[in-house]
Amino acid sequence: MVTPSFFPIKGGTETVVKNLSVGLNRIGIHTDVMTYNMEQKWRPVSRGETQNVFGLKVFKIPGLNWFPIEHSDRITSRINLIPGRFRGLFKNYDVIHFHDGGDLSFPFFSFLTRKPKILHLHGLNLDYYQRYFLGKFILKNVANLYIPIFQDISKELVRLGIKERKIKCLPNGIDIDVFRPILKKRSNMVLFVGRIDPLKGLHVLLKSIRMINRRVHLVIIGPHGWNRSYVSSVLTMVKRMKEYSNLTVTYLGELQIEKIVRWYQEASVLVRPDTQGASGGLTSLEALACGTPVIATGNDIVKDGVNGILVPYNDSTKLADAIEYLLENEDVRIRLGKEGRLLIEKNYSNKVIVERLSHIYEKLAKQE
Repeated sequence: MVTPSFFPIKGGTETVVKNLSVGLNRIGIHTDVMTYNMEQKWRPVSRGETQNVFGLKVFKIPGLNWFPIEHSDRITSRINLIPGRFRGLFKNYDVIHFHDGGDLSFPFFSFLTRKPKILHLHGLNLDYYQRYFLGKFILKNVANLYIPIFQDISKELVRLGIKERKIKCLPNGIDIDVFRPILKKRSNMVLFVGRIDPLKGLHVLLKSIRMINRRVHLVIIGPHGWNRSYVSSVLTMVKRMKEYSNLTVTYLGELQIEKIVRWYQEASVLVRPDTQGASGGLTSLEALACGTPVIATGNDIVKDGVNGILVPYNDSTKLADAIEYLLENEDVRIRLGKEGRLLIEKNYSNKVIVERLSHIYEKLAKQE
């Protein structure tokens, strides 16, 4: 498993890599992790080391940030970091499984590696790839197989010119023994879990919350993103919420997953208002596993009226209506939450997803 960042850096991609790697080792598929050596995302250090993390062998590769100031994908073509020597380590492995956690430097610098290569896409900025030829060229030529976590991403890859036979959708999985329902939920609690980043849409949620004419407690969990001006504007919006007597907003910052579970369990609803693409794959799964319905924008997991509510992108009014509806109808929330838990148990447990991934490996190895 090759990923731009890994623990102690925390996020959806890092958690998925951990879950898959631990699960594969458990069923007898030897799996190690390669990542950049950094304590803070996009701040690599010039030395390499090998660590044991969660029982996994983790190769931490030195790197160089060749464009250290704030920048856009247009400038870097998503090649943000230059890795130290690493390709020699690949000789001991049958499959190289890259994860796109906001950076394509490892796949790009592995172009000459003659091994079956997978690119696991946890999201896709279709607009960027359609506008910039170099970025699209890199994306289309770094892997033998592409694994998107949503069907919508599969369709977008086809639109970019990647053949359907090279695409195999695989959703995220979670530990259903850790993420499970409890009997009592708090009323009127709305939860947001995610990095403070424009794509996550927290500004849309904050705007919609102000439209709701009932008492609401909004809890926000997640680290700051790299866009400092956006983080500053969002935190300013949070402070101004004190002007509304019916609103309580609590920003908890980054938390350990053990502490986040309790908030999933107690929340009335999780909101994922992403501004484009598929929204909150992992957090949606975690909430549904805890019996908490989800309000989201584009999402393969959330089925409108079955385990949550889908709303249009960037529509704060429709989002406010959906939140208010669920807060006012406890019976609907309970029904949606129960359906969500059943869905996760059947289709999205770590065990199910790891088994599906092992079959993907087998077929890819035979093709090679």
